[in-house]
Amino acid sequence: MTKTPWLEATSPAFRLMIATSWLAPDSSMNHQELTIRQAIAASPDWAEYIRLVDRHRTPALSWAALKRVPDLNIPEPIQAELKKRSDSCRMLAVKHSLILAEVLKAFNRAAIPVMPLKGPILSFTLYGDIGLRQSHDLDLAVPQEDFFNAQSCLQNQGWRLGVDYFSLSPRQLQSCLLHEHHLGFLQPQGNCLLELHWRNQWEAPSLNSDRWARSIPSIWQGAAHQAMHPIDLVLYLCSHGAGHAWSRAKWLGDMARIHAEGRVDWEAVLLEARRTGQHRALLACPCLLQDVYGLPLPVLRGNPWKDMPSLLIDKPSSSLKDPKEPVVHSVMAALPGLLSRYRYNRMVHSQRTWRETVAELAHCRVDFRVLRLPDRLFWAYVPLRPILWFWRRVLRRGPTGESFNSDSSPVSSAPPSSSPSHRS
Repeated sequence: MTKTPWLEATSPAFRLMIATSWLAPDSSMNHQELTIRQAIAASPDWAEYIRLVDRHRTPALSWAALKRVPDLNIPEPIQAELKKRSDSCRMLAVKHSLILAEVLKAFNRAAIPVMPLKGPILSFTLYGDIGLRQSHDLDLAVPQEDFFNAQSCLQNQGWRLGVDYFSLSPRQLQSCLLHEHHLGFLQPQGNCLLELHWRNQWEAPSLNSDRWARSIPSIWQGAAHQAMHPIDLVLYLCSHGAGHAWSRAKWLGDMARIHAEGRVDWEAVLLEARRTGQHRALLACPCLLQDVYGLPLPVLRGNPWKDMPSLLIDKPSSSLKDPKEPVVHSVMAALPGLLSRYRYNRMVHSQRTWRETVAELAHCRVDFRVLRLPDRLFWAYVPLRPILWFWRRVLRRGPTGESFNSDSSPVSSAPPSSSPSHRS
């Protein structure tokens, strides 16, 4: 493991955040301890460090990593702040773990296959501790054909649709199933969000069946569920991280742990990634692990990185160093960033056809609330899309996402009659 110029050019506080954004296995503990000591010796701005820990959502990981290194010179008030954040993260993880078990048991009773994504189960898988990874919600995947049954199961438990969702006509719901990937629900008490996925946002729909076929029957607190095959888990984490331009260190830290422990058969994962068009998202990850954590590149036949577009590394490197979450202030100010993001997405998800991309751009669920057209006029949303976008973003100066108050009426749980098996 070596130092990297990219990391050396950052502030001591940022270097310390990176060093504590994962929990190194025994084989890499000495390297992690050295990077932590070096960053602290450089007199980091502790207020900046705490802001970065919050920004990258690593409170429990950072505190656990610091506690493993003896005799560190950390001011007492900073230790208290970090411990408070870590305790809060752990308490939330315990609550989510209990809620997850109840939801899984309800799905078991309804005979609905379910696959947890990330969350406390991933934290336990990677670290043997459910409380180390911070998660603000629960993510569950179900097969497309079981989506409506799963929705009804959640609603029977008292879960209600989140504020970003609203009643949809059959044609509008069909469009959502084709172009979106999850539906958000709130716990009865309103303090836990659950996202019910019917597909992976960054994959072709046909890959869902392959993932379910390879999944592994598992048990979590007495409840049955399907766990991803190790190859699919690596591809999912890399596609998820790349889809967000690796803007949070905790996502890269997960892969650092997996890579440093030798859990990845990189040749086998790359073979599957090439078959499914996810190879660029996969190959960018080891390059970032080398630049950010100093981990060695995996040994692979040939040189699979020779044609890697530099933007796939430059964009995440810039996103990681951004001290704040990206905020769009105006249309003109956002235009360069939007164009860069579009180019990046086209490169990292090269398996998507232009037809799929254009179809996704033509769909916007918020338009269904702004203008409630009957299903017989659903086709009019496409030519009206630029006008509705201009009205929201310029005249109303709203955000790109859900910019209006939504009603709490549920999405229809009956399949639209015109939908062919509701395939996305």
